[in-house]
Amino acid sequence: MKNHLPRIAVTILFFFFGGGFASWASRIPTIKSKLQVSDSDWGLVLLYLSIGTLITLPFAGNLIYKLGSKKSTLIFIILYLLFLIGIGFWDTLWQLKLNLIAFGAMGNLTNIAINTQAVNVSRAYKGQITGSFHGFWSIGGFIASWLGAFMISNSTPPLPHFIIYSSIGIIISLALFKFLVPIDYYPEKNEEKTKNEFQFPDKTLIVLGILALFAMISEGSMTDWSSEYMKSIVKPQKEYIGYGLTAYMSTMSVGRFISDLTVRRFGPNKTLKISGVLIFLGLSITVFYPNFIMTIISFMIVGLGISAIVPLVYTLAGKSKTIATGKALTIVTSIGFIGFFLGPPCIGFIAEKFTLRIAYAIISIFGIGIVFLSSFISKD
Repeated sequence: MKNHLPRIAVTILFFFFGGGFASWASRIPTIKSKLQVSDSDWGLVLLYLSIGTLITLPFAGNLIYKLGSKKSTLIFIILYLLFLIGIGFWDTLWQLKLNLIAFGAMGNLTNIAINTQAVNVSRAYKGQITGSFHGFWSIGGFIASWLGAFMISNSTPPLPHFIIYSSIGIIISLALFKFLVPIDYYPEKNEEKTKNEFQFPDKTLIVLGILALFAMISEGSMTDWSSEYMKSIVKPQKEYIGYGLTAYMSTMSVGRFISDLTVRRFGPNKTLKISGVLIFLGLSITVFYPNFIMTIISFMIVGLGISAIVPLVYTLAGKSKTIATGKALTIVTSIGFIGFFLGPPCIGFIAEKFTLRIAYAIISIFGIGIVFLSSFISKD
């Protein structure tokens, strides 16, 4: 009988990892008001999360390689949750900025370590299962957002809120540690080189990185700009503005579970093609027919399209035959995060010079790019 405990353990850790970020995000209005930061200045504050991520990208793969993904996952998720508590603790802006750098750094390290564990677990199963892990990341975020709203409605300050969430997460992480996969996969023929030399990524990893970049640009355009698109382009009644993001997030979550079945049925190549077509189709619909009903439908289509790409790309990178899993994931993450960081600001620039509708039309082209690049991925 197959031992499913590692899969259950990694799934629960993904849940708490996703909830950690959503816990912070749900309390942004409270923290912003507490520190009396303007909208423009707050945009700069959020860049400190990106700084933390960028700082760790050059050495994350080697660090996780040396520690092993099992130990790395426990260490970094605990530090991530501790720095979440710190966000609610500080009373001055410069202290918050330093904490956000650390929070962003631990988030990136946790992301690479836990996805390495996910790839390790998936080796014991036939077919794709990593989409379900990312699906539980989204569910964790959804539930943590609801918890944040509950805390706000009860006037609970961020600090006790974060202490409660992080304490539960840390205790459960410690309890699950023994069930994680202890041995990481390293390509035997390149093991000595992996230990001692820098390895330039092969063509497949570069393609996977660009696929992640295109997906993250699309994802950033939805998470950061969909509400503004609803407000300025679609122009529904005020109480319906948030429905666009909700529609997108709902199919994004569901799509990550469906994506495992899609990969098993059609293979990675066709799944990526379908994803690219859905992104292009969804964004095109809202550009040409920006009314409320059509936009809700289009955002749901985009959510389905984006949902499968990153989990699938991580899985394919983890199967690299030339570079250790942690290092391969670091390469793909590094390229992908360029899109996550630069995408939303570029959309803002285009929207200011032209319109947000034009910006979304341009982003839709990345869906076609995903279809094109998928041709370089194995059909098996």
